Amino acid sequence: MINLIFFLPNFSYGGAGNSVFRLCKALNKKEYSINIISMGKCSYKKEFVNFGAKVHELKTRKISRSIFRLNTLVKKIISEKFSKNIFISGIHYANIASIISLRSIKNLKIIVVERTDIQELKISYNFNNLIKNTVIYFLLKVFYKKADLVIANSLKAKNDLQRICKIKVEKVTPPSFLGYEKIKKNKKKKFLNLLTVGRLSHEKGIYTMIKAINEIKEKNVILRILGEGDEEKKIKSCISKYKLQNRIFLLGFKKNPKNFYLKSDLFINASHFEGFPNAIVEAINFNLPVICSDTSSGVREITLNGNGGDLFKIDDYKNLAKKILLFYKNPKIFIKKLKIARKNIKNFSIEKNVEKYKAIFIKI
Repeated sequence: MINLIFFLPNFSYGGAGNSVFRLCKALNKKEYSINIISMGKCSYKKEFVNFGAKVHELKTRKISRSIFRLNTLVKKIISEKFSKNIFISGIHYANIASIISLRSIKNLKIIVVERTDIQELKISYNFNNLIKNTVIYFLLKVFYKKADLVIANSLKAKNDLQRICKIKVEKVTPPSFLGYEKIKKNKKKKFLNLLTVGRLSHEKGIYTMIKAINEIKEKNVILRILGEGDEEKKIKSCISKYKLQNRIFLLGFKKNPKNFYLKSDLFINASHFEGFPNAIVEAINFNLPVICSDTSSGVREITLNGNGGDLFKIDDYKNLAKKILLFYKNPKIFIKKLKIARKNIKNFSIEKNVEKYKAIFIKI
């Protein structure tokens, strides 16, 4: 039996947490012992415990304080009774902390997963953010060489890591596709319903979408935003500034957003950077055409470089508005691209993700 230890600093619903949960749920529990470590509460705790995984919640929210505690905890979890003890960390700053904390432990393989393109660290919104990103960028180049394996979730992220860190990197896309949804044809609607799903943070480009809606004078074009985050108050203020309270709606986080996908006509992603955005794959699976900011990385893989979805320049809200209006007036071009995209998303299935990880666990 192989002993797996997954570590995420923020083990909340969506994104990285969802990818780890789907992988763990699909693994054969007779072949794998599964441990989950989070900083603070793990949103998936009940679900993990239901299939026999052990959940360990570190009583700290600061990564610097977790280094010693992580070392102590992992030493208790690993055992020679297992054929292998493998530690898997996700997100760059946690990866660095994990290597510093655990590299000296014998009988432990360390895998670090980079869930966004390393070029993300070149984007900063204030001086403190600039310093933090610069330090992380430097430490990545030093410490990623000490991991037993580095995994990226898109081809561009893989190539960038290999070039910058001078290491070999494996590419494994997240388990975003869970099987085609059966979609009924909707009757013509009075409103054009736009949808975006993601964390309410600056890099998600919510302000770009708000400005785009402000450019569109047709009152029946509305945007629903699913998610929560530290930018919520500022986003509400921005919506009020443009007097768009009747056209843009913040609906909070939804554990099961299926009904919102089904009731929407078009999906928007306006992020400044992305790793491999699961929400775009989900939107395509629910038969929604997509318009995305051209963050390269996973977005281009999902949309086949724009052949399976429309792309616009990051922060170009005027071009985004034009594309939304084009869809409003003539959706045929977008629907044609959607058909191409729907064929492509089967490449991002949970089955392929699990098989790739199982091969890695055996080989490492």
